[in-house]
Amino acid sequence: MKINSVLLEKSDLLYSEVSSSEIFTGTFRLDSQYYTLFKNKFANLSFDNYQNLEDCCVEIYEVPPFKHIYVKKGVPFYTSSDLFNNEFIPSHFLTEEMPNIYRYKITKSQILMARSGNVESGILGKLIIVGNILNRSTTSDHVLRFTVNSDVISIGYLATVLMSEFCKGQIIKNAAGSVIPAIRPDSLRNLQIPRLSILLENSIGKLAINAVEKREEAIFLLNKARSLVLQHNHLPLLGDTELETLDPDKETDIHLVSNNEFTQDYRLDAHFYNPMAKKAINNIEKFSNTFEILQNLTNSIFMCDRFSRNYVDKEYGHPFLSGKNIIQIRPDLKYISLSETSNIENLKVKKGWILLTRSGTLGRVGFIWNNYEDFTATEDIVRIVSNDNVDSGYLYAFLSSEYGYHLILRYKFGAVIDHLTPNDIGFVLVPICRNQKEIGDLVRQAYDLRAEAIRLEDEAQEILTKALNGRESVL
Repeated sequence: MKINSVLLEKSDLLYSEVSSSEIFTGTFRLDSQYYTLFKNKFANLSFDNYQNLEDCCVEIYEVPPFKHIYVKKGVPFYTSSDLFNNEFIPSHFLTEEMPNIYRYKITKSQILMARSGNVESGILGKLIIVGNILNRSTTSDHVLRFTVNSDVISIGYLATVLMSEFCKGQIIKNAAGSVIPAIRPDSLRNLQIPRLSILLENSIGKLAINAVEKREEAIFLLNKARSLVLQHNHLPLLGDTELETLDPDKETDIHLVSNNEFTQDYRLDAHFYNPMAKKAINNIEKFSNTFEILQNLTNSIFMCDRFSRNYVDKEYGHPFLSGKNIIQIRPDLKYISLSETSNIENLKVKKGWILLTRSGTLGRVGFIWNNYEDFTATEDIVRIVSNDNVDSGYLYAFLSSEYGYHLILRYKFGAVIDHLTPNDIGFVLVPICRNQKEIGDLVRQAYDLRAEAIRLEDEAQEILTKALNGRESVL
């Protein structure tokens, strides 16, 4: 029976007209999005060689919610959003003594998928292949785990299919929940995976695995660059300095400060006198041969004016960066109207600029290099344009280091939502060494690798699309 599926628009509600036979064929789904929002793109293909997802995997599973026992040093723990950020920085560490911690560990070559979140945020259904860095770490119960049967299918090929536009809608349509949609393992077991020739699947899979390796190499180079910043400036590690708060529960920053520490601004917020920031300043002044405040190393430090955002479809707009986008592996971009955004040229960012989040989650640092050239960006991102006195890659390496982070956050203010100003950021102390270009080149090489990783994934998707549309041999 042919299914008549119609989407009717009435206020903000979704209405669908579907045949009862579709409901009673095993889904018994009564939520409209299942039938209308995400069409089956596989249905339009002249292709009939498929295999169920569960037959491609040894295991598809989720872990139950668990009590997190955090420690300073232990097993790295990643939230679902942490997994899709460029540098795989864990949000916390769990104790090895935590009951059944082995159940929550992830292993190399597993595929991980964010199973909950709203569709608009872009995280629902996102996935990643576990490489060396994430191996044996832990992640939250909001992440599905796929242990792939490598004797049946290439891990990289399966990940490419699951990332594809062909599969995306079929995955997300299975999400259920009145407040926060969530995907469960059982809803994906019968997801159809197109099968190509072994040669073509392996070719696609190698591109995907190579992309993982490129990203991990980029992380290694950036960590090396930050280590060299300390080494060439004779700076010791900041270590685990305890906050010197007078609060016995250590929940509030209450510091005892001498009046000779007050600046001309007479700052009364305790974090301005944070011992980590104080230690960073003392180390730079004591050990570095040369140092300067940031404003003397830049042509400008600025944010754009607030503006009305009219979001449109990709073909009618210009890519727009939010604060979270600058640290994501593949940013969940929105697009602002080309015709209805005034002074759009003033919102664009340029190659070699450093971006810094100034509102909400502060201190995120990004570098424009083969990624976001000429994208527009929110006014909540400060633009830092270096001058001839410093290498821009070197400056990024320092600002994104532990030293840079604490010195930047020293200037935050706000009773509810924290903010930074370009003027305050200009007073961040920066050590200067003779090996700037060496360090800057490592940063640029790392960003070249990230760009190459995206290119490899795009190539894999292109080969897959051509094969499924009959424009590439599948034999």
